[in-house]
Amino acid sequence: MKETRARVHNTPTSLEQQTFTTEVAFGLGALHAGSERLNRTCIYKTKTTHQPAPKLVGTALENNTRLSPQARTRPDVDLSTQNGKSTDQLDSEQLFISAPSSSGISHSPGVDDVGQPPVDFFFSPVSMEIPSENLSSSRTDDLSIIESPSTRFRMASQDIYLCTTIDFLAAVEAPTPSFSYFVEEINLAIISPFDEENWTRMKTHVAELSVHDKTIAAATLAVQARYLAQIHGLPTSHSMAVYHDARIRFEASLQDGTQDFNAILIIAFLLCLFELADPSDAGTIFGQCEGNFVQRMTAWSLHDCHTPLSLRIGAWLQIFHAAARRGGGPGLLSDAVAGLLPDQTIGTPSLSALDSHTDARTSIYDVVKAPIFTFYLELQKISTQVANLSHYHRSRTTSADQEEVSEIMTDIRNKIFFLWQSRPGPMQLNPGELRAQFSPAIAEPMITLIGLCIAAYYTEIVEIGRTLSDPPLASAEAKQAMYQIRHIIEGDWNASSGAKLSPGYLRPLFLYAIESIRIDDSQWAVERLKDIKSPISRSDFFAFYAKSLAEAQRLKRRRVTTKYFCHQLFGVPPPFL
Repeated sequence: MKETRARVHNTPTSLEQQTFTTEVAFGLGALHAGSERLNRTCIYKTKTTHQPAPKLVGTALENNTRLSPQARTRPDVDLSTQNGKSTDQLDSEQLFISAPSSSGISHSPGVDDVGQPPVDFFFSPVSMEIPSENLSSSRTDDLSIIESPSTRFRMASQDIYLCTTIDFLAAVEAPTPSFSYFVEEINLAIISPFDEENWTRMKTHVAELSVHDKTIAAATLAVQARYLAQIHGLPTSHSMAVYHDARIRFEASLQDGTQDFNAILIIAFLLCLFELADPSDAGTIFGQCEGNFVQRMTAWSLHDCHTPLSLRIGAWLQIFHAAARRGGGPGLLSDAVAGLLPDQTIGTPSLSALDSHTDARTSIYDVVKAPIFTFYLELQKISTQVANLSHYHRSRTTSADQEEVSEIMTDIRNKIFFLWQSRPGPMQLNPGELRAQFSPAIAEPMITLIGLCIAAYYTEIVEIGRTLSDPPLASAEAKQAMYQIRHIIEGDWNASSGAKLSPGYLRPLFLYAIESIRIDDSQWAVERLKDIKSPISRSDFFAFYAKSLAEAQRLKRRRVTTKYFCHQLFGVPPPFL
């Protein structure tokens, strides 16, 4: 077989001349290259049999075939005629590698020389595999070179060197942001189970905006990093750094008069999601009473230019505010900001326009569920009024205080009972009737949503009795409410999905556990809390918290203040619920 030699020069040549096969560049040919530098003659064994040259694809050979051992150990093979192909043909098959520079090492572009390991080669580790079944007996002598310990060690060291270098460069380079975790995993118990479709549409839309808007991207990444840290128990230093960067960009957007406030509202909402993860710092944006944000929001509220997403965010903020107000928290909305939110008593438009995959079934479901979400929103507004009457937010130490609270609570009772009596038609049907009225694709998610909303209503009945300091289960209303909560969770309301319970039952179960007199009832609620299995919702924390609080109340034979007990047990304020 005709052999052609090509001398490797000390100075770099053109890119085409620097093209080598993976195995040659890997360094196995160095054994014979050294002999040429020492003016020694390399003698190659003449092949007695002819085998067709395997086809090269990428950096590996098809069907696990490889270059001949002679080609592996010969740096003087001219690749321009290897297998009858020109260099251009090899380039077209993507067989590429960096040739040695004058120092014997090639550097990756854009990497500092100081303290950064250079990259010698780029190859596919698959090309290092040498299946014994593909080797003929005539190659036995050549394998002694490849299988020698020194060669194997050299190959392993080069493999480690290359892999380490590639991974190091990937770690220090600025990564392309990914928002997949934000879209797929960030679901909060007080919102997403009650408005799942629109919540998903919002996240997808925000991820799309993040590709083009650096400020929205920074806020989205901050939320993503914060909840990742929470779920996996990681330090929050990185997420705080991203959050502060997003806040700086947010303040700059407020100063930009050309920036649409609907976009600013999206950024503020994302930062609010970050703040919800830490109750001690919540409400720093929407809790402002003055400043650039309030001024921009005031101007925005005077114009009829509210997008469906802005209106939806306004509704979600009111729900967040109720959760942040309960348990002694300050809430998220200042009176100034709360007064600037659009009135959504009639209804909140769906975000179906943001979803390009909306079909007929989804459109029908959007129409049917719209009044159910409005019911839930109005219920949370009433819940905020109940929380405002707790001893955390007003004086409750005198008989006059109690009398005034009782009168206000009577009005609140009337509101909540009227809300229940005027609840949407689907909420007045049981699961069997709903399945008979609607197709399964609409009936099943509607049953799940209605079960959550009914449980939320009865939870508020229990909360009213606790706020008034009535003895646990002293009234028939409270007993009926507790019974209904358990009936829904154990009944046919699609409370569970697989082995997990819906996070929407977090608050009903927590109140059930701490208001139950019997140990068995309290323990049932604690076990169901564990079934939620949602790190973002802190379900395991609330299960332990409820169990400890219930035990303390039985030991002291009285109610124990939830906020101060959480400080005593964990040293932190209770998370929003």
